[in-house]
Amino acid sequence: MLRNLKINFMSSDHQYDAKKIRLSIDSKTLFTGWVDWCALKKWLVENEKLIKECDFPMEKIKGCSLAEQSYFFYENVDACDDHNIDVMYEYRESHCLRFACRGVDFPDIYIGKNDGKHEVSLYTDREKWQYYFDVDDFYVNLF
Repeated sequence: MLRNLKINFMSSDHQYDAKKIRLSIDSKTLFTGWVDWCALKKWLVENEKLIKECDFPMEKIKGCSLAEQSYFFYENVDACDDHNIDVMYEYRESHCLRFACRGVDFPDIYIGKNDGKHEVSLYTDREKWQYYFDVDDFYVNLF
């Protein structure tokens, strides 16, 4: 059974684009903070097709989350490999929520397709997680 990824508002001030949100998977909180809701919503709409259909662009590491694969790519990439660095940057622009929330201290949370399923994941020195979710349910309930 796939889990439910949701974005809930924690603030009720409708005058401003900045909203305090809670990103959660079922009842587990993944992120809480202030974001530019209009920018986040626009980014999610613009990247919906890529999030739903695009695979990780580099050679995949079996059993790794999208966030973990990205982390290891940047740890091991040859600094002179402009082509692959550009390809990964383009992937991050459409799959890493940090790019939707510029100017916000937002972690490198990835959302996308991995091995035929859709996941949300984070991989840092301090925190690592990966959850599969129903991407269609997420988009239907987003607005």
